[in-house]
Amino acid sequence: MKITTLLIASTAALASVTVAQAADAIVAAEPEPLEYVRVCDAFGTGYFYIPGTETCLKVGGYVRFQVDARSDLDGTEADESGYRTRTRGKLGIDAKSDTEFGTLSSTINMEAQSDDADGGDFYLDETFIELGGLRVGYFYNYFDTGLPGETVLTDNGPSQTLNNSIRYTYDGGAFSVYGQVDFFEASDGWKDGRNIGTIDAPDFADSDEIGINGVITGKFGAAAIDLFAGYDFDTEEAAFASTLTAEFGAGSLGIFAAYATGLNRYWATSEWTIGAEYAFAVNDKFKIAPGVQYWDNVDYVDGDFDGGDAWRAGLTVDYAITTNLTTKATVNYTDYDGDDQWDGFLRLQRSF
Repeated sequence: MKITTLLIASTAALASVTVAQAADAIVAAEPEPLEYVRVCDAFGTGYFYIPGTETCLKVGGYVRFQVDARSDLDGTEADESGYRTRTRGKLGIDAKSDTEFGTLSSTINMEAQSDDADGGDFYLDETFIELGGLRVGYFYNYFDTGLPGETVLTDNGPSQTLNNSIRYTYDGGAFSVYGQVDFFEASDGWKDGRNIGTIDAPDFADSDEIGINGVITGKFGAAAIDLFAGYDFDTEEAAFASTLTAEFGAGSLGIFAAYATGLNRYWATSEWTIGAEYAFAVNDKFKIAPGVQYWDNVDYVDGDFDGGDAWRAGLTVDYAITTNLTTKATVNYTDYDGDDQWDGFLRLQRSF
């Protein structure tokens, strides 16, 4: 009986120890469920939801290498021949979400260029906030849009195309209109970059002013036309412009025209100009765009446009090497009152 009693007592003691150890065991917590990145197709390709939010984000940009070259153009500020190389990087971020007031979006573009005066540091390019049809921030105006080729110049001369601005757009589909206020910052850039004509303009380095402008756009099947009008309160002069594009034959015809009542920040190259190009695709990879442009009254002397004319003709070629890798080349001939110049560039760009 003693042996039996001893065995029973030992078994009970062992069981109690085992139960105690089981009660003290550490149980690992279940892992939190992971939220994988979800594709957002509400605003086009390339967007994804920021985890934990209903905001869609898109990241893109490009890396570009370019070689520019030109000959002399006597009698102008652009009278130095030669070539230069430059490399540019651009990083763009777009964020969009739906609200009760329409789409809320913000855009940030940063660029850096190897020949930049600040040593190639990143600088802020077009950056703005949009809610419905309202846009506020730092963005380009009408004269930066241009045509696909590189011959017809829509922002040639000391015009200011990138400003802090406020814009409201009404988009009716085939018909749209916007009004815009531009805040012109003090800058001596007015006297830089003029390729043709002579200029005797006042110094705008200490002048902070505003301008107003508006655009009406209509689309009619394969054709589209816009009408621009802008007024610079500093110079008290106005600019008018229009761009017409239309599918024509195997390609697209583009016509640009501009007129200025006097030198102003919207158009400062000539009293008036007209240019045209015809862009067509040879195949899926190869595109060609010949163009021509004419300027009248390109000299600005004693506060008024005062004679001189110029014309320009050239050819732009685009070739898609592979997906997201393209090359562009252009060569142009400009004649300003009998003085001529050749210019062009070769560009390699990887976009993402």
